[in-house]
Amino acid sequence: MSKEVLFYKIKKLLVSYFRLFGLYILFFICVALLQSIFPYLDLQKYSQDGIFEILKENKLKAFFAMVIFAPFIEELMFRTLLRPKTSDLILFLTSWSLFLTGLFITIEFEWYYRFLLLTFLVIVLFFSYKKVISNSFLEKAIIYLNKHRSITLQVTSIIFGFLHIFNYVDSFRIDSILFLLIVPRIIAGHMFGKIKIENNHMIWPILLHAINNGVVFLIISSRY
Repeated sequence: MSKEVLFYKIKKLLVSYFRLFGLYILFFICVALLQSIFPYLDLQKYSQDGIFEILKENKLKAFFAMVIFAPFIEELMFRTLLRPKTSDLILFLTSWSLFLTGLFITIEFEWYYRFLLLTFLVIVLFFSYKKVISNSFLEKAIIYLNKHRSITLQVTSIIFGFLHIFNYVDSFRIDSILFLLIVPRIIAGHMFGKIKIENNHMIWPILLHAINNGVVFLIISSRY
């Protein structure tokens, strides 16, 4: 990659973040207007207690969870379907395998050992899937996903947003307040997906997600 291309992609990354930040501001202005019309829309009804507890317990752990691990795994789960390479689709299967396994199996290790173990599992699963999945199947999937790229972008953004309901409640449910709380995640998912398509590599949505979460981390960690 030439310096000019790299500079262009870094510029895209920064512009995408400031656009996302602007969309957040616009969203919260709209919410304030809605609350003036419908006073019962109390966004304080739900809170991200789990994140706040981690911050109180260990800021380094919270940093790894929010700024490194979450952007890495979540982007592999969703943005690997946008303008994919064969390796992207294998990473998609790898990340969802880890996510679904984590729903049923709890690993009782120190947090840093868990991160190391999950990194190891990503590598093992990636190469395992690479051996058993045929390239012809992956190529057909790539053609299909590229043909329906716009729909895939919207669907993955919406699912990404709805998955964050679990930041607020233990079991899946939806009401008007929870929906409003996840709208910024849907917006973010759309922007993460756009930069994956435009810059054509998984590192860019991961970096944009990490910057987004990093700013949030700095804001909320300053309170503890």
